[in-house]
Amino acid sequence: MRKIVVLILLIGMISCKKDIESLSDLKSNFYEMQMKPTHLGEDLNIEFNANTEKIDSVSLILNGKPIKNNQKLDLTNSFLGSNELEVYVYVEGKHVYGKTQMAILNSEKETPIEYTVIKEYPHPTELFTQGFFYHNHTIYESSGQYGKSKLVNYALGSTNYQNESKLDPKIFAEGACILNGKMYVLTYRERKILVYNPDTFAQIETLEMPAIMKEGWGLTTDGKDFIASDGTQNIFFFDDKFTFKRKIQVTGNVSIYTYINDMEYIDGKIFANVWQTPYVLVINPETGAVERYYDLNPINEAKGADDVLNGLTLYNGNLLLTGKNWTKIYEVNLPD
Repeated sequence: MRKIVVLILLIGMISCKKDIESLSDLKSNFYEMQMKPTHLGEDLNIEFNANTEKIDSVSLILNGKPIKNNQKLDLTNSFLGSNELEVYVYVEGKHVYGKTQMAILNSEKETPIEYTVIKEYPHPTELFTQGFFYHNHTIYESSGQYGKSKLVNYALGSTNYQNESKLDPKIFAEGACILNGKMYVLTYRERKILVYNPDTFAQIETLEMPAIMKEGWGLTTDGKDFIASDGTQNIFFFDDKFTFKRKIQVTGNVSIYTYINDMEYIDGKIFANVWQTPYVLVINPETGAVERYYDLNPINEAKGADDVLNGLTLYNGNLLLTGKNWTKIYEVNLPD
């Protein structure tokens, strides 16, 4: 019996001397941050609920910069969207490390826009709309799909093309815009940017897509820089030579928005389609915050996964909207 008691005591002594090897030994909520979105204005709150007497110090790193625990999160120390959080917990002469992603959401809710359909125009139903913009009294479209991609332009109200240029069957055309007298067209997975004369549709050159972009989706401009999307939550800003400048993540009060598609820069905001949804978001180009949105269910012509809303442009102080293979272009009012 005495031997059994001694053995139990030895086991207890060994278990008491167990090293702290991971954050789970400290019963930390660190990894829960990935599943628990935090809003701007809230405090960063990392907890340790076991073996706290053994902790010498804790260092937190947010997006590569030191941050204090229980510090209020704002745009000076974090950004909207997915943020990288690291922790070093120093315990008995060594450290325990952890890394995770945490979502920081906008503190204000995005609000719906009241709108009316002002007028309807015909839309060429053969066009699998990717890029869509109004320039010099003319609608320009890049139409996608392999073997069918092409560029066209036509007068609003007509379906007769003024110019038409078919692309290589191995190219899937995506978003398009005009900057400094040239028309730029993204490609889906070919990692090329095609450059054209917008008056004649003659190709001028081919550029390499910036490596930071996963794919080519939407493209617009603020008149100085290119603004591009790649199907993720990211919107990228490039100079007129496609040199990367910065990016934002499209973020609302409840979630981070992905599948950002065709875009238009209007009155200091980015208007953007969300692929396979009837929604157009109004985005703050500095922060990525979604401020307002259009619910376009009443005019949605989509019947499946392909013929979805995509295509928006400024027109005479209003907004023109269409979709892939849609029969109509809809003119609606901009937000008040």
